[in-house]
Amino acid sequence: MASKSQETGERLSDETAPTARLTKRGLRTRTALVKGAAAVFARDGFLDARITDICREAKVAYGTFYTYFQSKEEIFREVILDVQEDMATAHTSLPTASLPTADAAPWDLVEFSNRQYLVAYRRNAKLMATLEQVATFNEEIRQQRLDLRNRFVNRNAKAIARWQEQGIADPDLDPVYAANALGQMVDRFAYTWFVLGQEFDEELAVETLTRLWLQALGVDHGRHRARPATDSENPAPGSIPSA
Repeated sequence: MASKSQETGERLSDETAPTARLTKRGLRTRTALVKGAAAVFARDGFLDARITDICREAKVAYGTFYTYFQSKEEIFREVILDVQEDMATAHTSLPTASLPTADAAPWDLVEFSNRQYLVAYRRNAKLMATLEQVATFNEEIRQQRLDLRNRFVNRNAKAIARWQEQGIADPDLDPVYAANALGQMVDRFAYTWFVLGQEFDEELAVETLTRLWLQALGVDHGRHRARPATDSENPAPGSIPSA
């Protein structure tokens, strides 16, 4: 029977939870535990997730858990590492022909990045919701959340700085601050959509986020729509324009 400290995920001593030698079988078991944990955290959240449920999902004995992980917090960090990698590198699984080149137009680059981020967020929405929850009370998880953001911020800041050097983006903007602000816009939009459940049309969402992104930087994207004429600009026949 599990002790109270084991079931609550309290950190155990190194003697109690030795590091496993990752043979092929051990690696398969560890991978199964991480996948099982991802399913349980996505379903139950962090606070209600139990190690017994993770083991049941992974189809391993309860005691096996402590061969590979010392606590619920530790395996959650491992799950989030997988989420980070999926969020940041999802585009690498796409055919090369579908990827924009480095010298592509800003619109194409930003539209592609926004679309891939939304697709990856949708795929990981339940775990992202759990991550947001745990980051409010666990310092290591909070840092992981920042690390995930910083991967996107750093990449976007480099693109903004490059456009400033090319003379197509507002030179007075700080690239890092701008990348943080614009990234937060896309991230919270995704949270509202995929976690809170507000419905949006995907194509219109991607277009709107891309338009706002580039216009905030002062980049002329060339995608302006014709503005409908007002009644004052096209008066009805026989009417007298106002002075």
